[in-house]
Amino acid sequence: MKEIKNVLIVTREYKCSRTPKVGGTGVFYKNLCTELVKKGIAVHVFLISKYAFDAEEDGVKIHSIKDIFNANPLLELVRSFTGKLKAFEQIHFKTYLSEKRIISDKISSWIKKNHLHFDIAETHDFDGLALSIPKEIPYTIRCHGSWSVLEKYFGYKKVHKGRVFCEKEALKKSDNIITISQYNERINKSLFAIKNPKLIYNGIDETFYKPDESTEIIPQSVFFLGNVSFEKGAETLIRSFITLKQNKPGASLHFIGNPNHYPEYVTENIQDNEIRSSIHFHGNKSGTEIVQLIGKAETVCFPSKGENFSLSLLEVMAMQKPVVCSAIDSFKEIIQEPENGLIAEEDNFHEKISLIFEDDELRSRIALNARKLIESKFGIDKMVDETISYYREII
Repeated sequence: MKEIKNVLIVTREYKCSRTPKVGGTGVFYKNLCTELVKKGIAVHVFLISKYAFDAEEDGVKIHSIKDIFNANPLLELVRSFTGKLKAFEQIHFKTYLSEKRIISDKISSWIKKNHLHFDIAETHDFDGLALSIPKEIPYTIRCHGSWSVLEKYFGYKKVHKGRVFCEKEALKKSDNIITISQYNERINKSLFAIKNPKLIYNGIDETFYKPDESTEIIPQSVFFLGNVSFEKGAETLIRSFITLKQNKPGASLHFIGNPNHYPEYVTENIQDNEIRSSIHFHGNKSGTEIVQLIGKAETVCFPSKGENFSLSLLEVMAMQKPVVCSAIDSFKEIIQEPENGLIAEEDNFHEKISLIFEDDELRSRIALNARKLIESKFGIDKMVDETISYYREII
């Protein structure tokens, strides 16, 4: 079977020093690329972002171009205008296809100018970016979470029709698709009629996210890791915390991630000073800072209303922390209650949190089993090896 020597990643998100604030997809590709390089594979990232730059970090070469619509005011005007009227829908779609052709031309020119060759390329499902990959390069699409899925299954509003159109076109034309969970596979099969996808679970570095017994735990502390938003269940957890404080007056709530408007939400909606002062917003943190903060948690909650898959959940479980998760399919695929975590409905998070506070044996058991699960099934080495094997199958 042919060896993989040169890999191209085409993406709108990549975590590096020039783009520090990215979502889970950007973090994923940072981790994947870094690990591929460690295995002796040359990796180039072609990034579409707010800025044009070239960089090399951790052995990964990054070439970023400015977002096509932002860089072309006329094209952006056409995109915006045609997207508002049904009569111009086809022109709207063609505008998005034009964007993909421009990106494709830029990729081809960059490859030619730098005398590059790629065995295979990978991109994400959102925005239908696979339409931009030059035809001579074999490629795969990894289903991190398309706009189509977010709109249909997770209740996202005002999704651009052109994005949905391109996603359907891209997935229709691709024979090589990676799904990241059984739930992710099921909804993508239903929505796009994809056939024979390859299931490769996302993985995390369990040598970095690990328990530290020297860290002093904050008694009765509840932590949240992720973007502090309605979709991620911020309001659900705040409401549950108010109820929790009635029986656990020493409890505290800690949010790690972009706080958005929620500090103001707490000020405006909670009159009790004691409860208000027990809610802390730590903001965005680096990986090392996250490990230090989560190490202090007695429990960590994931009250999200919808997820394809959650790297944050895996990271916390790797740190041997007891977790309480919402009853969504992608979480229930990982959490087996009461062995390695607890599952809560929207109105009873406080009850499950109280169980962890009160039952030492339960808390210890689910924490230990959480770590064991990550080591056996969700380590980054396993994910990277399966990815390389699939790349070989494709070429």
